[in-house]
Amino acid sequence: MKRFYVLLLWGLSLSIPIRAVQLDVRLDSLHRLLLVAPPDTGRVLLLTQLAYENTQSNPLATIFYGKQALQLAQKLKYQRGETWALIRLGAGFRESGNYPAALQVGIRGLRLAEELRDQELIGRALNTLGYLYWEQGYSRPALAYFFKAKSVAEKSRNIKLLTRIMGNIGNVYYQLNRQDSARHYSQVGYAMDLSEHDLISEVGDAAMLGNIYAKLGNPQLARHYYRRSIQRALGQHITFALCRAYLGQAQLFRQERGPWADSALYFGHKALIAAQKGNYPKGVLEASRFLSSTYAARRDNARAFHYLTLASTTRDSLFSQTKMAQVQALEVSEQLRQQERAIQQAQTDEEHRSHWLIAALASIIPVMLLLWRTIRHKQRANLKLNAQNAEIANQRNKLSTTLSQLKATQAQLVQREKMASLGELTAGIAHEIQNPLNFVNNFAEVSTELAAELQAEAAQPEPDLLMLRSAAAELKENQEKIYQHGRRAANIVRDMLAHARTIRGERVLTDLNALADEHLHLVYHSFRAKDPQFVVTLTTRLDPALGRVRAIPQALGRVLVNLFNNAFYAVQQRRKVEGENYCPEVQVYTHRRNRRVEVHVRDNGLGIPAHIRDKIFQPFFTTKPSGEGTGLGLSLSYDIITQGHGGSLRVISQEGEFTEFIIDLPQGINYKKSPPDAEVAKDLAVRS
Repeated sequence: MKRFYVLLLWGLSLSIPIRAVQLDVRLDSLHRLLLVAPPDTGRVLLLTQLAYENTQSNPLATIFYGKQALQLAQKLKYQRGETWALIRLGAGFRESGNYPAALQVGIRGLRLAEELRDQELIGRALNTLGYLYWEQGYSRPALAYFFKAKSVAEKSRNIKLLTRIMGNIGNVYYQLNRQDSARHYSQVGYAMDLSEHDLISEVGDAAMLGNIYAKLGNPQLARHYYRRSIQRALGQHITFALCRAYLGQAQLFRQERGPWADSALYFGHKALIAAQKGNYPKGVLEASRFLSSTYAARRDNARAFHYLTLASTTRDSLFSQTKMAQVQALEVSEQLRQQERAIQQAQTDEEHRSHWLIAALASIIPVMLLLWRTIRHKQRANLKLNAQNAEIANQRNKLSTTLSQLKATQAQLVQREKMASLGELTAGIAHEIQNPLNFVNNFAEVSTELAAELQAEAAQPEPDLLMLRSAAAELKENQEKIYQHGRRAANIVRDMLAHARTIRGERVLTDLNALADEHLHLVYHSFRAKDPQFVVTLTTRLDPALGRVRAIPQALGRVLVNLFNNAFYAVQQRRKVEGENYCPEVQVYTHRRNRRVEVHVRDNGLGIPAHIRDKIFQPFFTTKPSGEGTGLGLSLSYDIITQGHGGSLRVISQEGEFTEFIIDLPQGINYKKSPPDAEVAKDLAVRS
C-alpha cells in the first residue's frame, strides 16, 4: 500500500502538466496502478488523473473515468475529489461537444470549490468555465471568467494554473479581433509554457500565435509557430492543437492560391482526420467548413456539398436549439445563484454592522469621558504650544538678523576675493610688460651711445665713413627692436583691457585655448614675481580642433585664474615639504567631445584629502592658513561654470599624488573652426 501511494505521488498529481513522457506509456502506468488501487481517496485521484490524460486524445474516456471518480468520491464523501472529478468531467463533455452537460457539471464544480475555499480548485473551475464559453463563441463571459481565474492564480501564486490562463486570454482576444492584446497574452503564456514544461498549453499557444501572426500579415512567422505546434503535438495526440495548426496552414496556402491550392486541401483533410480521430466535434465543424468552401471555390460541387452536409450535421449536434436553451437556462440559474449569494453576503454584512453599532453604543459613555479628558489635555497642550511658538518667533527674528550680517560679511569677502584676483592679474601683467620694457630701455641706452659716437665722428675734419655707416645701421636696427618691443607691450595692455572690459552677461565667441594659455602664464609670472626661485614645468596640450565657445571670457578667465592659483600653490607647498628632489609640474589640456569642450588643470602637488573633497566647493571653506584665502574662489568658480555657462566643474584627486579640476562646457551652436578675425590676425602678426 505504501508503495502504491509513493508511485501515485510520483508525477501523477492533478496539477502536473504533460511532459516529454509518451502518452501511451503514462496511460499504461496509470491503468496498472488502477488495477491494484483500493477504493479510497487515492483511487479517486487516480481516476481523475486518467480522465485528465485522455482529455485531448479521447474525451469519451475522460467522461468514463470522470463519472467513476465522481461516484466513488460521493460514496466516500470526499468533497475535494468530487470537485476534481466535476472539473475533469466538464472538460470531457466540452471536448465531446456536449456543452449543456459541460456547463452543468462546471457550475457544480465551482460551487463545491467555493464551499471548500480551495483557491486552486476555484481557479481551475473558473478557467474551465471560461474555456467552455470561449469554445461556444461567448467572448465577454469567457473573458470575465479568465480574469477572475487569473486573479485567484496570482494571489495564490499558482504558476501552473497561470500558465494556462494567460494563453486562454490570448485566445479570447483573438476571437474579439484585438490582435495586439491577443499577441501579448499568447506570447506571455507561451514563454511560461516553455518554462513550466506544460506541453498541452505550449502546443495550443503556439498554434494560436500562428493564427495571430497570419492575421497580422506575417505568414513566415505564422508557419514557424504552426510547424512547432504540430511537431510537439503529434507525439501526444493533442487533438485541438493539431486541428488548429493544420487548419491555420491550410488557410495560409489557400490565400497564396496558384500551385499551393492542393496543399491547402491536404492540410484541411489532415485537420479533419485529427478531429475525427480525437472525437473533437468543434474541430470537425471547422475543418469541414473549410473544405466545403475550398471545394466550392474550385467548383467541385459534389465534394463541397459533402463537407457542407458534414459541417451542418456537426453544427446541429453542437448548437441545436435544445442544447442552447439548456445552456441559457443554466446560465440564468447560475446568475440567480450569484445574486442570492450576493444578497446573503449583504445581509451578513448588515448583521455585522448592526453588531458593531450596538457595541459602539454600549461603549459611548467611556468614549465621551475619554473625549472630555482628551479636550482638557489638548487645551493645556495648546497653551504650551503658543508659548513655544512665541519663543520660535523670537529665535526666527534673531536668526534673520544673523543672516543679514552673514550676507554683508559674504559680500565683503566676495569683494576681497575679487581684489585678490585683480592683484594676481596685476602682478602677472607687470611681469609680462617688464620684459619688453627692459628691452626698450636697453636698446634706447645703446642707441643713445651710438648717437653720441656718430656726432663725435661727424665733427672730425675727416670722418670715417665706414664707421659712420656701421653705426647708423646698428642704430636703425636698435630702433626697429625698440618699436617691436613697444608694440608687444602695447598689445599686452590692449589684451588685458579687453579681458577686463565688463560685458553684462553677453556671450561672445571665445578662443578657449588662447584664454587658458594666456592666464596660465600670467598667473605663473605672478608667482615668479613673489618668489624668483619658484620654477614649475608647464605642460599644455591644447586641442587645435577645439573651435570657439560662446561664453563670457572675463568670467571664464577668473575661473582659470582661481584654478591656476590653486595648482601653483599646491606644487609650491609640496616643494617646501620634499625639497629639491621634487619636480613640480602643472598640466593644462583641452579637448572636444561631440558638442562639448573640456579644460583639464592638473598638478602633482599635495592632493586633496578624501574627507574634505566634497567640501571644497562650499562657500568659505579653505585649507589655506588664515589670511591667505577666503574660501570663495572655488565656490564662485563653481557658480560661474554651472549657473553662468550651463556646464560642470568637478575634481579628481589622490592625496600626496595629484589634483585635477575638469571644466565641462556646452559649445553651444556648432561653430566650425574659422580663420581669426582681421584684428586678431594683425595682432598675431605683430607678436610674431
